[in-house]
Amino acid sequence: MTATAASRRPAEALRIRNAAGALALLLASPASAQLAATISLDSDYRLRGYSLSGGHPAAGVQLSYDDLSGVYVGLLGLTELNSENLRFLGVVGNVGYAKRLSEHVTLDAGILRSQLRSAGDYRLPFEYTEVYAGGYVGPVVGRIYYSPDYRGNGVSTLYGELEAGFEPLPKWRLNGHVGAFVYLNAPYGHGSANAETDWRVSLSRQFGRVEIHSSVSGGGEGHYGEQPDRRNIAATIGTSVSF
Repeated sequence: MTATAASRRPAEALRIRNAAGALALLLASPASAQLAATISLDSDYRLRGYSLSGGHPAAGVQLSYDDLSGVYVGLLGLTELNSENLRFLGVVGNVGYAKRLSEHVTLDAGILRSQLRSAGDYRLPFEYTEVYAGGYVGPVVGRIYYSPDYRGNGVSTLYGELEAGFEPLPKWRLNGHVGAFVYLNAPYGHGSANAETDWRVSLSRQFGRVEIHSSVSGGGEGHYGEQPDRRNIAATIGTSVSF
């Protein structure tokens, strides 16, 4: 959903943000209702420091709608592209409400549902619900996400994030992100009992409706339990076209 800064939402919740930084941050309610579509291609589709596409390239199609009332909805479909075949991983959808209090303050809340199979054959799918709340203050977006069923019944989690971005040059955008994840309740062996952090730095360049983006990201071991390789730092590149 490429748009002017005045119409962007704090929509990490919808885009499952890929660490290529394809998601620019919000900022206020749009001047008119908006229906948008985005097609993206990335060398690796990453969320909170972990690859959703198993380290392979991925294609995404996103539909979104921002209403004048402040209500917004969206749906993202993700496909893994490997050397053998195309593998549809699933969808992520969300609905939320954003309330602009002033030019520099917007509050936001909503619910997200992820229905994604794992790119690995013997790993848990990314099937969970999250409710979230947060907002934009100045150049910073902050959010808290709570899940009562994080990749398993009876597994509750919290995830908090801060993100900021600015334009060092016209049509260029630099973003920074930090996040922390913790299990509130989980079966023994499901994941680390300690809070785990992730980070990402991304840079994008706009060419009309086309965006080229790149990023470097990483995170601590234990966030996803069975993923010890998550400590690796990853560099990604991608492009997107918005309509």
